[in-house]
Amino acid sequence: MIKKFLRRASSAMLALLLALLLVPQTAQAAGASLSGSDSIQAGNTVSLTLSVPNSVYGLTADLSYSSNLSFTNYNCSVSGWSILVNNNKFSVYGTSSSSGGIIVVKLKVSGSAKAGDALSASFSNIVVSDGNSDTDLGTASWSGKVGAAPSGDCALSSLSCGNATLSPSFSSKTTFYTCTVPFAVSKLDLNYKKSDSNASVSVSGNDELAVGVNTVTITVKAANGETRTYTIEVTREQDPNYKPSTNGKLSSLTIEGASLSPQFSSTVTDYIAYVPYETTSITLAAETADEKAKGVNGVGAVKLSATEAETVVTVSGVAEDGKSTETYTIHVLRMPAYTGIVPTVEVIDPATIPSVPPLEIPGVLELPLLGEVKMVYVAIAAAALLVIILFLLGFLIGRGGRSGRDDYDDEDGNPPPEDDAQPILPASTGSIPRLVPREATKSAEEPVTVAAPAPVLQPEAPQPPVQETKKPAADEPTQEDEEKVRTMSLEDLLDDIHNM
Repeated sequence: MIKKFLRRASSAMLALLLALLLVPQTAQAAGASLSGSDSIQAGNTVSLTLSVPNSVYGLTADLSYSSNLSFTNYNCSVSGWSILVNNNKFSVYGTSSSSGGIIVVKLKVSGSAKAGDALSASFSNIVVSDGNSDTDLGTASWSGKVGAAPSGDCALSSLSCGNATLSPSFSSKTTFYTCTVPFAVSKLDLNYKKSDSNASVSVSGNDELAVGVNTVTITVKAANGETRTYTIEVTREQDPNYKPSTNGKLSSLTIEGASLSPQFSSTVTDYIAYVPYETTSITLAAETADEKAKGVNGVGAVKLSATEAETVVTVSGVAEDGKSTETYTIHVLRMPAYTGIVPTVEVIDPATIPSVPPLEIPGVLELPLLGEVKMVYVAIAAAALLVIILFLLGFLIGRGGRSGRDDYDDEDGNPPPEDDAQPILPASTGSIPRLVPREATKSAEEPVTVAAPAPVLQPEAPQPPVQETKKPAADEPTQEDEEKVRTMSLEDLLDDIHNM
């Protein structure tokens, strides 16, 4: 009996001791936690993390959540651990111990949930193992609420410029404005205020204003992602000391479906382009060499002449100053219609044309008997020979003139009067000397021959008329005689002089 009592007492003591040993582990149950954001908007997802305070080798737990939540995803946050899920019952384990966050689950808030609705989730029956024994950590819970929908307010409540005046006056619903600033202003001094404090604002195009038209934008992004852009077109005036360019040259000029000849160059302003006979119009494109140039005139579609084979087209680049231009002319030629005969075009390669060597005058000339003689000496000798030949020719001409006078002696052997003798050519005095051709001389002597046998006239009677006829011809040549002398060849002139 006593032994039986002692046995029961021992059992009770062991049970009590076991209970006492479990008291610290039960206290740790409060250390398991489930954390996440406490405000989630309808349609968004919340991430919840289950954490344990001490190092463990594994964990099991059961997940539950409110009806306005739906389970979407899960994962184990411990590297190298495995996770199993069956009907919201989670089991995770690994070969190494870990503490802190173990399990991460994602729950989505219903789209029909209203702002302020309660949200809840929990892990129950949390049992952890340290490798030797299992410990029940109880339940870890989370609660939250549906947050209000994000604001869609993406407007500005005010907008102004400290160094410019906006036009028109600001209105939150007006998104386009203009202003003009002097050359000294390179950046707008913007002042603005957003309607919703949760919205964000970004500005672009206001870092460095260029001369001319600039675009500055102010973009407002609401909390829900909606945006609104306010645009300011800023015109910065030109530097008062700036002189605009007069360069109207083109950097490119093309014809769709055809090629220019010669190849385009900004310095060449005249071109030819051949197009098929069936072509009725062409399309021109061009770009200016100066990026500040006003533009190009004459580009685009151009209709060709329907009656003429050639159509002259002009394209002009307008310089920055708006006045100076550079005009390029294109002669567009349509090929003749094809009639079944293919024309043959012979193209001669300039490389195949033999070149003509330049005339070279040797410095030394090889002469018989004399051997090598310098060319300069040969030239001197040739010049001297030419002078001698001309002298002899003049001498022979003079002898021929004197013999001709002997032929004119009368029957008594007396020479003709001095007035009848043909004089030697006088020295040049600036006027053309009188040279009477043979035909003219004979016609002047014929009256003397006919009148000489007349019995009623003395021998001396015919001479005065002859002398009067010849003197005017010798001293005062007629215009007809002068013109005839001018047109005579040298050979005829010398022949005339020889026969005088």
